[in-house]
Amino acid sequence: MTAPKKTCWTITDVSPGMKSQVIGLAEAIGLPTLHKTCKRRWPWGWLSLSWGNPLAQLTTNSDELSPPWPDLVITCGRRSAPLALAIKRQNKGKTFCVHIQNPILNKEDFDLIVAPEHDHLKGQNVISTKGAIHKVTHEKIAEGVKTFDHLFQDLPRPYNVVLLGGTTNRYKMSRKALDNLIQVILRIRDTTKGSVIVTPSFRTPFREHLTQSLNHEAHIFLADIEKINPYFAMLGMADVIFTTDDSVNMICESCFTGKPVYILPLLGHGDTKPKKFIQELTQEGIVRLFEGEISAWTYVPFNDTENVARAVRKTMKL
Repeated sequence: MTAPKKTCWTITDVSPGMKSQVIGLAEAIGLPTLHKTCKRRWPWGWLSLSWGNPLAQLTTNSDELSPPWPDLVITCGRRSAPLALAIKRQNKGKTFCVHIQNPILNKEDFDLIVAPEHDHLKGQNVISTKGAIHKVTHEKIAEGVKTFDHLFQDLPRPYNVVLLGGTTNRYKMSRKALDNLIQVILRIRDTTKGSVIVTPSFRTPFREHLTQSLNHEAHIFLADIEKINPYFAMLGMADVIFTTDDSVNMICESCFTGKPVYILPLLGHGDTKPKKFIQELTQEGIVRLFEGEISAWTYVPFNDTENVARAVRKTMKL
């Protein structure tokens, strides 16, 4: 009789960036996966501690966490970390727990912790990555190009892809900041004599203003993410990629391609993790800050996702 295939749950709060990381890793591991969006009630979620039973502290709009328990659970962000350990306890230690980012507490209780180098987290169960885990693969890029290349066939080369972020927990994007980015987009088009292919994120505010500003401009393609977002095709067809500095995820996905990646500043002054990460990549010659000039360079792309997935498969004997 064939043994049932092992299963995986991914658990995050509502953060799209965290969801992208856990799902990206789960896809690379290759187990049947369910994603659970869960938020713990105040004050437990806010404190990020594991007092009591975290499984009984979920808000009413959270997905249910109940048996049968998964063989693997992947969490991201300190607020979801206690949920993974609670599942492991309920399943008498049979659930393999992988946590992405620093869980802050109970580090030794996780089977594996995946933390970026700039977190400076050490331990026998810690895998250090250059950047963020993500769900971009060569297969998805190829399929995206095959499906959506017709959208860009009338646009002149070079293709300059712009990835726009927006408001985060530590940064609120203003209308002025967006207006500045719109001017940068037009400058890129005029400088290269090519096209600019733009996608906002769901964190980008004032998207209606963005649409009104760019829709009638020549050689500009603005993705309507509410309807269709040819993101993977954009990465595949880009000659140069420009990404705002608020998202480590977007930067890592861009650097996966091996194409020139320019950083567009949003965050201003401060000593944030994204800024430290960008400084490291700049020193290594992987990315450059956009200061008006556009050129080409090469670097070795990095793929932390597959490296971590390989370690999980090996440890779990998958």
